Amino acid sequence: MFLLDNYEFYCPVKTNSGNKALEHLPIELNALNSRNPFIIASKDIGGKGAVQKIINAFKDSGITIGIYDAVPDVPDMKCIEEISNIYRNKEHDSIVALGSGSVVNVAKAVNIAVSYNIHSLKNLAGDDLITDPLGPFVLVPTLSGTGYETSRFAKIEDLTFSSHFLMPDIVVIDPRIIKAKDSQIVVATVMSALTHAVEAYTCQAKNPLTDMYAYAAIQYIVENLVNVVKKSRSRKGRMALANATAMAGCVLSRTTLGMVHTLGEVVSNMFDIPHGICMDVLLPYGLEYNTIKNDFHTPDLLLPLAGFDEYARTSEKLRARVAINMIIQMQHDLYDVTKGEIPRTLEEAEVPRYMLQDIAEKAVSLGSAEFDFEGYLTVLEHAWEGKPIFGLEGLEN
Repeated sequence: MFLLDNYEFYCPVKTNSGNKALEHLPIELNALNSRNPFIIASKDIGGKGAVQKIINAFKDSGITIGIYDAVPDVPDMKCIEEISNIYRNKEHDSIVALGSGSVVNVAKAVNIAVSYNIHSLKNLAGDDLITDPLGPFVLVPTLSGTGYETSRFAKIEDLTFSSHFLMPDIVVIDPRIIKAKDSQIVVATVMSALTHAVEAYTCQAKNPLTDMYAYAAIQYIVENLVNVVKKSRSRKGRMALANATAMAGCVLSRTTLGMVHTLGEVVSNMFDIPHGICMDVLLPYGLEYNTIKNDFHTPDLLLPLAGFDEYARTSEKLRARVAINMIIQMQHDLYDVTKGEIPRTLEEAEVPRYMLQDIAEKAVSLGSAEFDFEGYLTVLEHAWEGKPIFGLEGLEN
């Protein structure tokens, strides 16, 4: 078993998942000394149904709530200032984010503004510049997000904030809120989560505690994603994916950002493709490259992907290739069940081949020093064609 000489793990997120989990919200907020929570949601959370469900959860609780349900898809600093002023004027004492994606980014940014009592957030953008605990923050997620909701990250306009104080105190996962109507959004959200879990599970900076979160997230996703895309009403599958996404966000906060994450973000920003879709396309090729060049623990990945029996039956030198092939097969399955809506290659995603060098150069400027231009470009070229980098046999470094 792999073990670093030294490692650190911290996860402040409490998870409350299951039937009528929403009804526990008043109790959880009481424990956080909150009596006047502020619920932040978007217009398209699922009509007023989701908002009404959370209102019903507070009946007979004696807790006063405020609601802002007009978060735009692309929020800006004016939006943050407007919502922060409402929070202050109504003397709220906690934030409940109802939804995912932009709603959570806004909720985190508002929490910074009201906790620090500031109007400009620019001086706190960057890594670990938020050094004091923020106000109580509860997340009630959907499956229409980014995969970053439980993580230490938030992004508004061109500002990125990174601090473990941005992670939610509590995540409430309730099947009445978890919907899966848009297959592309679900795949983008969940494949972002899978990428973060896989890169955490296979990288050199892994540790036993990140492994536990990543293992469960990977297993839930490979067992349920294709089926949920086929049958969006699968309650058990939707709950598994929501839990996996929450776990993966926690793992992302405790490991370095990987090669596929970096490339996925760059491709997404340059070509306006959901970053989870980009990561889906790039994942097998990034894994293959890092297995050979950076001694990643890709053979171990077969265990959460396939289970104990398949792992034991497969020879050690073939485990990495079998694991990567399973991810490629899932790509093909998603392509088939969505009738080609989910691309398998960068070519199918309509990324111009002549732009690959520009993508690699941008990734070098943003990514970890352990990955270079040649590595990024190699992964991009093979992801564009959909061809293995080192052949179809076992991967041996």
